[in-house]
Amino acid sequence: MGRKLQEKKTIKEVFIFLIKFNLLLIPFYATIYFDVSFYPLQIAFANSMASILKSMGYQVSTEEFFLFLGENQYPIDISRDCIGWKSAYSLFALVFATPGLIKDKLKFLVIWIPVLFVVNVFRVLIIMLIGLNFGYQYLEVIHTFLWQEIMIIVLLLVWYVWLRKGNLIGKK
Repeated sequence: MGRKLQEKKTIKEVFIFLIKFNLLLIPFYATIYFDVSFYPLQIAFANSMASILKSMGYQVSTEEFFLFLGENQYPIDISRDCIGWKSAYSLFALVFATPGLIKDKLKFLVIWIPVLFVVNVFRVLIIMLIGLNFGYQYLEVIHTFLWQEIMIIVLLLVWYVWLRKGNLIGKK
């Protein structure tokens, strides 16, 4: 009888998590649906990436949120999604949908959202370096089929850290 009660409690907790998580995702989907622009952030990100690449000795120029790489000025569009907002917001929603004190959630996010942004800068840099050094034909494959999945895994691993930290998993 105790096991059935525990299963019901677990199902209820999962259901509450899913409701909270989906409610927290409303701004996420509204941003996509209404095509909210992040132009100032995109321009700042493009300029930052250009500075990093220039410091590494690569030829790069910028125009607004476009980077032009190498001698042939291969264009790279730093879109809204390139700045890593989806990962950051998804982590926010996952953490806030799980049980825990708000102050603990905020402390966790203050550390880990910047970490996600650093990983994202590394992601974009690696993609551009592959294009510059091995050919631009590899950019789409690396971007779409490799790094998107890696970022999802990183996001889930960071959330797993939150779950372990809050003793929300691993209890016996």
